[in-house]
Amino acid sequence: MKPNLVIFDGSNFYHGIKRISPKTHLTGFKYRKLIEIITDTKNNKIEYCVGEVKYNNRSEKVKRLFASQQKLFFNLEQQEIEIKKGYMLKTNGVYREKGVDVRIALDILRGALKNEYNRCFVISSDTDLIPAIQDAQTEDKKVIYVGFGDNLSFALRAVCSQTIIISRQTISRCAK
Repeated sequence: MKPNLVIFDGSNFYHGIKRISPKTHLTGFKYRKLIEIITDTKNNKIEYCVGEVKYNNRSEKVKRLFASQQKLFFNLEQQEIEIKKGYMLKTNGVYREKGVDVRIALDILRGALKNEYNRCFVISSDTDLIPAIQDAQTEDKKVIYVGFGDNLSFALRAVCSQTIIISRQTISRCAK
């Protein structure tokens, strides 16, 4: 049986968790347990897509962000979760994540075209993913939108095969 493909949009997941469970620390979070609850199986290929913080600035903020992200990466690797990195681009003093949405869209579509999964769980509320989701569905793949109840995308709900809402109770079961 083919594994499910589960793709985290790291930034989207982080902000969703912080809205519903602000004290939850993701550097010790049990991601695999969350996915087993959501998919109702252990047969999952899990990807975590995120903009990588580069240690090229000596500011205290960058040092903290870099150290925190390295702890997160260690936690993900310990749970055998593949990390797919975009990058951070500074524009007008504001850092923005780049390359992550494209990576997610490519993985949804490539996995569908190569018949690597039957179900893909997308943990993101980014509507830029809709064309890839629709194309995957033309390959007879189920794409399940996983979001947070306080910030659901109605567009993703409309286009995906199913919607699963992550609750505060589910998050508390997976927090260390």
